[in-house]
Amino acid sequence: MKTAVAALCAAAIVCAHLPARGADLSPGRWPATLRSQLETAELSPHPGAARIVEGKSELVAGTLSPIAMHAGMEALRQGGTAADAAIAVALTQNVTNLGAVVSYAGEVELVYYDAASHRTYAMDAGWNGWSGEHDPRTIPAPDLSMLGLAGADSSGAQGRKTMVPGFMAGMQATHDRFGRLPFADLFQPAIWYARNGVTITPLLAAYFALEKDHLSRTPEGARFLSQAGNALPKAGDRFLQLALARTLSGVAEEGARYMYRGPWAKAYVQTVRREGGAASLEDLRRYRVNWEQPLQARYNGAVVQGPGPSSAAVCAVLTSLNLLYAAGESELGPYWKDPAAFVTLTRVNNLATSAGWNEQLLAFERQNGFAGTCASRLDPAWAKAILPNIPTFIQEPGLPGHHSDSVVVVDRWGNVAALVHSINSQLWGQTGIVVGGIPISGAASINKARLVTLAPGARVPADMAPLIAFRDNRPVAAVASVGSSLHPETVRIMAGLLDGRDLGELAAAPPLLENFAALGAAQPLGAAPVPVPAGAYSNVFLSRLARAGLKTVEAPAMQTAAQRGTVAFVNIDRTRVQTAEAPGVLVFGEAR
Repeated sequence: MKTAVAALCAAAIVCAHLPARGADLSPGRWPATLRSQLETAELSPHPGAARIVEGKSELVAGTLSPIAMHAGMEALRQGGTAADAAIAVALTQNVTNLGAVVSYAGEVELVYYDAASHRTYAMDAGWNGWSGEHDPRTIPAPDLSMLGLAGADSSGAQGRKTMVPGFMAGMQATHDRFGRLPFADLFQPAIWYARNGVTITPLLAAYFALEKDHLSRTPEGARFLSQAGNALPKAGDRFLQLALARTLSGVAEEGARYMYRGPWAKAYVQTVRREGGAASLEDLRRYRVNWEQPLQARYNGAVVQGPGPSSAAVCAVLTSLNLLYAAGESELGPYWKDPAAFVTLTRVNNLATSAGWNEQLLAFERQNGFAGTCASRLDPAWAKAILPNIPTFIQEPGLPGHHSDSVVVVDRWGNVAALVHSINSQLWGQTGIVVGGIPISGAASINKARLVTLAPGARVPADMAPLIAFRDNRPVAAVASVGSSLHPETVRIMAGLLDGRDLGELAAAPPLLENFAALGAAQPLGAAPVPVPAGAYSNVFLSRLARAGLKTVEAPAMQTAAQRGTVAFVNIDRTRVQTAEAPGVLVFGEAR
């Protein structure tokens, strides 16, 4: 039997589904020199130089944290699958970022290609509302000033800004279906850094300075804020998270039920109710992830698959790709050099962003025999009918974006994971609520418009769209984008990969920014000037855009940094796996 199994392992990918022995992923066992190098790299959110990261079969790419990327590579090296590595990365990202933009009490979306079955799975572990929240219109508003939008008075019952989180249930469900290493072992890097501390980076120090008033609003928040040994953490301080280490140890020992039925769940409900929210243990107990059929569209000879219908973002992203292919975008030059390509990308993304609620578009669809559904907008015939009419449509008001982290992993068996997880709120959730060392998101305030349309306690559509692309039934690219401009960034990176653009140029190209000014009121598509990063394009280039009817406005560096999307991606061929790092982009990679 052992000989037969060994033969199968050598010839195919059966071993990915065989249980592995326990792994030792603890950073305490990493070589001291390596750990020091990773912690030094962690002090800057951006890679120091442009480079292509390439391996023969295994690669991890993701946002913000070289330490987290190495945790994922350790999982792969010790026999873990792409799922194991993605979980280890996501768990570690949360602790190295101190919960500022991601959270163990957040949400997660996963698209996973299982090489053994040649099948793609889509998992939604998004937010549920509280069944006792019956008036979402009066939930305190978010402060969106970081996105260049007007600030808001966020006073009021902060507990009402919370929801039922899906992150840890999603980690458990992913592992139960695709994991090979023991679930508890995947927590080792996160627990180690929670106990031993994370050095405060200049970026995290700036975040603390911005959010100190929100965090110090509650006794628990003030204790969280003081974990570097002073009232306000400064760059270079060591930030210990001992309460979080205890929580993670509980989850590692008992599984996700610790956060949905156990001690953390009870503390969460008690704290949220103290803060005026409608939390209940029953809402936590009944939480389940959704496994769905992936949605898909075609682009340049490839089939691109993303999350299922639970994702509000994936339909818009795939609609953009459908329209771009019909417009012949693959035959144009790169958008950062070809104004015609820039104009096409911008107009397509503007329409796709509002397609689900654009009344003028819906009327056009009814008049021309289209169903007005997500599936109908992924049909090439729909794209051909819509393209000539794009300039006539009105841009409708939409929803703002959020913070998050992304992960893309390829393992030795050919499995591919594209995962995005999010706090879906501003820094540390802006609630001041901290439970078991975990800052709690104010995602309900971002999702007020959706909650109004849903039954109390229902699942909220997710704003994340990880993608995997296939040619000849073989994965060739994977993308996981985060940030407020994740839609245009996902589209431009996936299209660029499938068009065969140079990876380094693609990673370093100016980001495409979501046009939030266009979301404030109904107006003709293109009426609001399109934001572009200050200094990214020449005056000649901008003049050519203007002659094509596209007005632009330069966004200052701080607005660009807060607003841009960030994309982790992998290019896959038969002999290698690749990603690219670029200065100014929050993505790191590691491969072998």
